[in-house]
Amino acid sequence: MLVCYIDEAGTPAEYCPDEPGSTPVFVLAGVAVEDTHIDDLLMDYIHLKTAYNRALRNRPLSDVIRTEVKGASLRRDIRNPSSRDTRRRALQYLDDVVGLLEHHHCRTMGHVLVKQTGGAMRVSATYPSAVADLAATFNQQAGAVNRRGWMILDSQTKTKNEGNVHTITTRRYRRGGSKYPQLVESPVFGHSDTHVLLQIADILASALLYPCACSAFLPAIPDDPHRDAANRIVRETFGIRLSRLQYHYTDSSGVMRGGFRVIDRVGHQPARLLFQD
Repeated sequence: MLVCYIDEAGTPAEYCPDEPGSTPVFVLAGVAVEDTHIDDLLMDYIHLKTAYNRALRNRPLSDVIRTEVKGASLRRDIRNPSSRDTRRRALQYLDDVVGLLEHHHCRTMGHVLVKQTGGAMRVSATYPSAVADLAATFNQQAGAVNRRGWMILDSQTKTKNEGNVHTITTRRYRRGGSKYPQLVESPVFGHSDTHVLLQIADILASALLYPCACSAFLPAIPDDPHRDAANRIVRETFGIRLSRLQYHYTDSSGVMRGGFRVIDRVGHQPARLLFQD
């Protein structure tokens, strides 16, 4: 079986620069891994956390699991202009995380939305649409290797959870057959302090893809954390490796699909710029 762990960075609401918490980019990212690799990937990530945080080395496993290294914190450390050591440490941590994804033959996929300032957004449709995009790619990947698939989304509120899954449920049980025949169930929900691999999905979305998207599709603006020039460091350092982790496939019309779908409402640039010029 393939299991896909999914998390987001940014918000699907419209972008209003004057509002704290408003973001110019929304990212939904999935990490797909064979079930036979899950335990090893989990333990390798546990060891990585303890290697970077000595205080965890003699703590119970439950404490190590609950102590998260948030992608947003790594992103902030990379923007830190006052400490090269802090930036270097954050980049090394990301390098090790990407190395784990490579070592365990993980594949990534998802949805990137670059928003116009003040552009109207239907929050109730944006997130479910992104989940459906990702589900289509994941279903194709599972079918290509003759596996069943299971999607685990980072849990939000009950109302949001319901809305984010109903699209998949209705498409699975529609007349004429399921659009996602490889999925054993509609997406289920987990919490990152109990589902360790959701923590890796958070780092992928927030510390890697979000700055790549900001660097690729938005001009740098001083004192704007979302448009900081330091985002380019992440894209230049990890872009090629992240590009190779994507799952792509060719549809019946000969069109390449999968990977990260980019909707750029600012410059209308192609998705291939997400990871490299």
